[in-house]
Amino acid sequence: FSDVVRKDFTSLYLLHGSETFIMEEMASQIVSAVVPADLRAFNLATAHGGGMDVDAFIATASSFPFLSEYRVLVLRELEKLRGSWSKLVSYCENPAPGSIVIFLYSPFDEWGMKMRPARDFKALEAAVKKRGKAIPFERLSDEELALWVRQKGKKLGVDLDAGAADALIRSVGGNLFELRNEIEKLALMFDGRAVNAGDLAAVIGSYRLDALYDLVDRIRPGEGARTIPMLQRIIRTGAERPSAILYHLTRHFLALLRIKAGIGGQGWVPDSVRSKVSVFTMREFIVWLENLRRAERV
Repeated sequence: FSDVVRKDFTSLYLLHGSETFIMEEMASQIVSAVVPADLRAFNLATAHGGGMDVDAFIATASSFPFLSEYRVLVLRELEKLRGSWSKLVSYCENPAPGSIVIFLYSPFDEWGMKMRPARDFKALEAAVKKRGKAIPFERLSDEELALWVRQKGKKLGVDLDAGAADALIRSVGGNLFELRNEIEKLALMFDGRAVNAGDLAAVIGSYRLDALYDLVDRIRPGEGARTIPMLQRIIRTGAERPSAILYHLTRHFLALLRIKAGIGGQGWVPDSVRSKVSVFTMREFIVWLENLRRAERV
């Protein structure tokens, strides 16, 4: 992003990874910095990997920009491209100096399943690295996510303190698209004011902020009679989005599984957490995570 601010551009960008929101943000900033708004009809082309005409895409990339130093081409969903990878690799080995081509590649399908990389992806990545930049965008850690929320809030005109950022993530989940939408709403409500967790609870409602934590805390084998009505109430009242419920449950069980497997929870672990780990078998963890994955597909 700092390269974009300095207008230090290259002919090729391969933005790849699981954090598609920031990949799209990066592509958007490059377009805004390179192509004047009144010339985008002539110097901006977008395509999607599924069913795209590779020859036409390369022909456009090889042509001269119109009344501008550069034209920009954005190829989204590169992972869906079938065949013709070799032509893209050949172009990347000798890109046109007047074009900036941005490839966006996610290793996951629409159901969240990790896909096997295309046979020629490594060749394309190598070609891009020689003449441009291949930049990974992985999921943000919890700390990075909280920092992102606060930074995004300041850009949109709302000053969220650490408690408010944590409360917002608890309520919405880790989806950056949904978090951005909620921050935009808060910016309209608070109009530049500092916001703490109490302010957020007054707007969202303390029940909504705490409902998921109460649900997660009560989940135990054989406790469905207590937890299912709570889940139904959360959904019925609109206290949480289904995506937020799935996010928090998945994060909860992955954290417990890491401790169970001996690859997490080094150092002091609260007794309450240890008790949760001990009541689940390894098989029950796997079943929970598989069911959560299937629920996300629905």
